[in-house]
Amino acid sequence: MSIVLIITFSKVFSQTNQYSENDLKKFKQKFYLNKETGIDSTLFFMDKLQKSTSIPYKTFGYAASEYLKIREKESLNVSFYLDSINKYLPSILKTTNNYPILFDIYILLGNSNKRKGLIKPALQDYITAENYALLANDIERTIKIKGNIALIYQDMGELDKALNKAKEALELIEINKEALSNKYYSSKYKRMFNVAAIYATLYKNDKKQHQYADSSLHYYNSILKTKEFNLNNYYTGKVYYGKGTIYTLKEEYFKASSLLEKSLEFFEKSKSQSYLYKGYYNNAYNYYMSNNLNKAKENFLKVLKIKKDTILDYNYLHTHYYLSKIHSKQNKIDSAKYHLNTFITDYGKLTSRKKQQINGAYKIDLDKKIKELKELKEYIANKSFYYKTIFIILVLILLIISLLVVKNSKEKRKANEKLHELLAKISKKEELTKKSFSTSNDIKIKGEQHEQIIKGLLKIEEKEYFLKEEFNLYNAAKKIGTNTTYLSKIIKDYKKMSFNDYTNELRINYIIEALSNNKKVRSYTTQAIGELAGYKNAKSFTRIFKKHMGITPYQFIEKIDKAL
Repeated sequence: MSIVLIITFSKVFSQTNQYSENDLKKFKQKFYLNKETGIDSTLFFMDKLQKSTSIPYKTFGYAASEYLKIREKESLNVSFYLDSINKYLPSILKTTNNYPILFDIYILLGNSNKRKGLIKPALQDYITAENYALLANDIERTIKIKGNIALIYQDMGELDKALNKAKEALELIEINKEALSNKYYSSKYKRMFNVAAIYATLYKNDKKQHQYADSSLHYYNSILKTKEFNLNNYYTGKVYYGKGTIYTLKEEYFKASSLLEKSLEFFEKSKSQSYLYKGYYNNAYNYYMSNNLNKAKENFLKVLKIKKDTILDYNYLHTHYYLSKIHSKQNKIDSAKYHLNTFITDYGKLTSRKKQQINGAYKIDLDKKIKELKELKEYIANKSFYYKTIFIILVLILLIISLLVVKNSKEKRKANEKLHELLAKISKKEELTKKSFSTSNDIKIKGEQHEQIIKGLLKIEEKEYFLKEEFNLYNAAKKIGTNTTYLSKIIKDYKKMSFNDYTNELRINYIIEALSNNKKVRSYTTQAIGELAGYKNAKSFTRIFKKHMGITPYQFIEKIDKAL
């Protein structure tokens, strides 16, 4: 019996750990298809490599798994993979047969270190990979790694070295055009794009050197003119994005916006969320700098809509910063405060290094202001007097809230009854009744002058001039051709209300009808709905809406959605 168990175990062990060279190559190839097959499937095959008896393939399996975990931002501790790599990597024989896989391993190690922010170790890994590519006399791998090294030098700010490496790669591509065959154009495009991006960074660092901008645009334009590149939407978008960035740096904002708008069309088609995120931010910045605030706001809001992860970055923070400035200029104080507070709160979550970058960009020291606020809070917290005061205030607040709850429950009952009547009308598809001059049947006009003013008010209602932000007593009187005193008297006599009450009634009735009949409007924010009705801020709109309906706009929308 024991002999049978041993034989069975040996077979299982053999099946699990022993693979042919052909199998190992197939497993390894699965890594390069990870975006098509998915992470879980790829990790399954990398696990097979880790269990193999081949040290080179085993090491590749660990390096590939570490890279995938880091790329996917999984919280799993990847030190296990690194320990295994350090254990097996020195054991790989430095032979001609092993040069290609050693190259692949060091590329993966470099990519992992780069994603971890370990730039110098990443550079060393890439240089080691380049040596193995040269030893193997592998042109394709040599070109690829020179491009990677160029990008690392770019990240390190050593732009001259980056440019030299990128140009070395381009020269190799031209020399080996025939050998590269159908890979010639794809390799050339990547390196040309690399060179163009480096020239752009050189120009960003020194805007007096206009030849850098010209060189960058030359490479971008050459890419677009070379039909053999056969670029897809994503890569075409990247080229237009690069050109737009150059014109932003040149402060030619109109031209930059037109190029960025074009790039966004291609990124929409390719569904590239990362470049849509960057593209909308840069486009918004250009519109802001050219004082087109509405277009800038529209693009900045798209940036926030795309942002899904919780990782704070430069574009996200600056989006809130610029939105606060835009709303301030448009006198939308609540929105301005919201975005500025978000900026300050999220800024406090950044590392010291990122804070320095942002402080340099804004030319302000937010850390000092935030520190002062924290010190003030700590001082108050240490005083028992304030603790007692806070306690008393809390008790009073609770009492007030209790009274308000009782009062509100009664008001809500009345409001619900009123709303149910309204919903009954909506369900029968009846139009909402507006208390306006256009629907009143009991008006008895006293004279021609009165008739002229009432006709003017009817025209204002018909044209919906009351929805405009600038609609007020003075402008209404001017539009009708009368004076403010007489207009107020007419409204008071015939409507039994003030001009402001008349305006609010028209606006709220308009919004009630819009919310009832248009599902899209119900998806808007309170601020947006208020603006639709001509109110400057959400707070005023909500207060007036509640006064008329007995409930907030949000509660009204909830009930409408349930009823429909």
